[in-house]
Amino acid sequence: MKTTPKNTLKPKRARVNRARVNPVAVIEIGSASVRMIIGQVDEQRQLHILDKPEQNVSLGADCFKTGAIGSETMTECIRALNTFKIILAENGVPVHPSSLLVVATNAVREAANREAFLDRVFIATGLEVRVLDAQDTGRCMFLSTLPYIGRKPFGSNGAVLCVEMGAGGTDVLAVEKGRVRFFQSHHFGALRLVQQDEGLGLESVQFREIMDTQVGRMVEQVHGPLQGVRKKFELMLSGGLIRDAMRALRKDWPADGLLAVPTTELEGFLKDVLASTPDQLVRNFRFSYQVAETLAPALMTYTSLARRMGRKTVYVTNQGMREGLLAELVGRNVNYKVFHNQVIDAALALGRHYCFDEQHAKLVTDLAMQIAKVLSALHTFSRSSLLVLHVAGLLHEIGLYVSNRSHHLHSQYLIQNSDLFGLSESEKTLAACVARYHRHARPAFNDQEFNGLDREERLQLAKLIAILRLADCFDRTHSRRVEKVELELTETSLVFRIPNVRDLSLERLAVTHKGAFFTELFGLEIVLKH
Repeated sequence: MKTTPKNTLKPKRARVNRARVNPVAVIEIGSASVRMIIGQVDEQRQLHILDKPEQNVSLGADCFKTGAIGSETMTECIRALNTFKIILAENGVPVHPSSLLVVATNAVREAANREAFLDRVFIATGLEVRVLDAQDTGRCMFLSTLPYIGRKPFGSNGAVLCVEMGAGGTDVLAVEKGRVRFFQSHHFGALRLVQQDEGLGLESVQFREIMDTQVGRMVEQVHGPLQGVRKKFELMLSGGLIRDAMRALRKDWPADGLLAVPTTELEGFLKDVLASTPDQLVRNFRFSYQVAETLAPALMTYTSLARRMGRKTVYVTNQGMREGLLAELVGRNVNYKVFHNQVIDAALALGRHYCFDEQHAKLVTDLAMQIAKVLSALHTFSRSSLLVLHVAGLLHEIGLYVSNRSHHLHSQYLIQNSDLFGLSESEKTLAACVARYHRHARPAFNDQEFNGLDREERLQLAKLIAILRLADCFDRTHSRRVEKVELELTETSLVFRIPNVRDLSLERLAVTHKGAFFTELFGLEIVLKH
């Protein structure tokens, strides 16, 4: 439709003469450590890293073994956070959402006592912790990769597979020609693997055999989507464990933070690691004990994947989740239009997987976005809300793949339970809910889908539903009769001017049935004109 050893807290400050503004920071509560990065943007919008302190706090050691975070580990984490607050004050970073973001990953996300942990942290430190889901991680991974896209060695038309194995999981992002090809998040973490095989020495034959089997299975899952693809993907590795390995190999980071490392050099270092005990690794390389225990599974995964992909050279970046979140916090390297397009590409791919009527979906979505744009003169729609509306519009009928009957409910289920790159779990839930109400019963605020939402969130969701229901009125028969719409917003009405369609009786009937909710919510009469 046409629409018009660690635990060190010594600062690593960068000396830059230019005046700086806007100090910002990100704290990441990971499965193996609590880390912080502090940056400042100068007047030329260049981001300078001031400090990157970290402390080893193994929440994963508790959570992956018992399912919950222990009281002593909570105390350790709170102690680290309070120490970080002192460093924040020294660097002039206010404890405010616009300047400080505190996030947690796998261990906190999976802990049975997650809410108790978050409450205790807030009471003791005053810090609000945002628990990241897998799709948040994928977005951060993409943002940290963006600075390298279009540059050597990848190039604008190149293809790169980004892999990060942490203590609690492994994330995989494939980017081709600057666009996301796929994202995977696996519960295959170095600490989990070591805990499964407790009692076996890292240097033992049994440990190596078990790791070989599990790593081989993991590598095939990662490499599977690349089979049959003609273009060769470069392999880029990130994360704390591979950075520790680079430090042990005495590598100096170049200005762009990207190292080229021969695969044979990694394989040689892996042999040294497997032939050593954790105590020897701590003594020889000054690793923390936890890094010494978990480095072998990570190196085995990376070297096995490099061999499977036929890569003689791998690339290691010192950019990770924290750097991606920091860039997002200051709006650096974040092209929202590019990111929006990545999400839409993922939605279209999902729709095609379920054989949706793509022309109908795009027509309805275009009109829904046009309606939202016109209404924005009176109503505020966040960037996230518009993205939710766009995804819901494209996927509102994918449930037809399951059954014609109650297809709106099937659409809700498929959206909710599918991987959609770039959408958080909460955004995906909202998109599923908007699609669910595009037909039949109008939403009621006591419906299950609205449970847990505050008044503002309920109203925003209701607005998106009303807009999609109205947009769908203009192609209910999937005949694409209405190809162009001009909208006019008056004090009392929303006027649809539809040229080249003589008889609008079908559309008027649809508006009578589905447009009442829109009129009730926005207080606008819907007027159709030739």
